[in-house]
Amino acid sequence: MSVYYDLYASGNPQKKDEQQPLHARVIPSGTLDAKKFIELVSKSNGFSQATIEGCLQAVTDELQHWLKQGWIVEVGELGHFSLSLKCGRPIMEKKEIRSPSIHLNKINLRVNKKFRESMEPLQLERMESPYRNDGSLDEDNCRTVLMQHLEKEGCVTRTDFMRLTGINRDKAIGLLNKYIEEGMIRKYGGGKTVVYLKK
Repeated sequence: MSVYYDLYASGNPQKKDEQQPLHARVIPSGTLDAKKFIELVSKSNGFSQATIEGCLQAVTDELQHWLKQGWIVEVGELGHFSLSLKCGRPIMEKKEIRSPSIHLNKINLRVNKKFRESMEPLQLERMESPYRNDGSLDEDNCRTVLMQHLEKEGCVTRTDFMRLTGINRDKAIGLLNKYIEEGMIRKYGGGKTVVYLKK
């Protein structure tokens, strides 16, 4: 099965008058939520879904434990997890800031070389994305695209919704909240694991 992609302009705001180079972006086939992923792993390996779910939770708990102590953690052939930090404000001298003003920025995953190499070669096929035009979609089209995606895939993330419709983060959040209030969709999960489901 092919990975479909489309080409997009970089959109450098500093060089509006110059033609911008194109870059390739994957057209997502959808989002596999955790439940579906566990079900697929169970079918392909013969382990019960409860066993897989328990193992994943144990790995997650242990990963958090060691990351919180400042370790870089290697998880099988997947890769290395590590923390990155950020300062609460710009600083020029070390004495200007104290530990309470330093915060977690990201949890990084550096994929192992073997894992990445096992992905090559990708079978790529170019197509026009069915979810976008040269600008972002209007609200009615956003609603239509969202419902078509949910009918096909079952769930969507905010990032996927933005990618499908070409809208920015604030508009995506506003529309998703509106659709929840209207009873069209419901939210499942919390933090970075939120997905939206058809109600």
